[in-house]
Amino acid sequence: MAELITIARPYAEAAFAYAKDKKQLNEWSAQLENLSIISSDEAMQEVLANPSYAVKKVVDIFSSIMGSSLTSEGINLLAVMAENKRLGLITEVYESFESLKAKDDGCIRATVTSAITATVEQKKILSAALNARFNAEVDVSYEEDASLVAGIKIKVGDWVIDGSALSQLNKLGAAIAQ
Repeated sequence: MAELITIARPYAEAAFAYAKDKKQLNEWSAQLENLSIISSDEAMQEVLANPSYAVKKVVDIFSSIMGSSLTSEGINLLAVMAENKRLGLITEVYESFESLKAKDDGCIRATVTSAITATVEQKKILSAALNARFNAEVDVSYEEDASLVAGIKIKVGDWVIDGSALSQLNKLGAAIAQ
């Protein structure tokens, strides 16, 4: 997963730099969010995975869905990503763009995933620890994923701590297999 973010980051940084220069951060945020939603659609996933579709055809599909809300610069971004066979990373580009935007606003976003619902006290402790760690106000969103078995996973941009039981079991299994 970290590799996907690393590959997507230059696209997000270019879009962010352009949007900030043109004072269009909110417009680009909305545009990238819509592109992310479209690219996540099951039918669109099949189109993106099919190498027989020409770059222009794929970009035209996005354009026809988004209509006038897709700017010419957004079309250019799609075309470059399509040429480099990176359209499957639109969601990662959007997430990276949002992280850059939040950082620019002086806010850092974090996602905490746990096997069970975190208590109010646990959320306070975690929030205080993240604020101290990043020396900034951290906006924390909480998710549940029962497949983690126990423990938590914290993600702030590229920084990830996986303290889940599932991760530990996978590491143990890999160590035993060697």
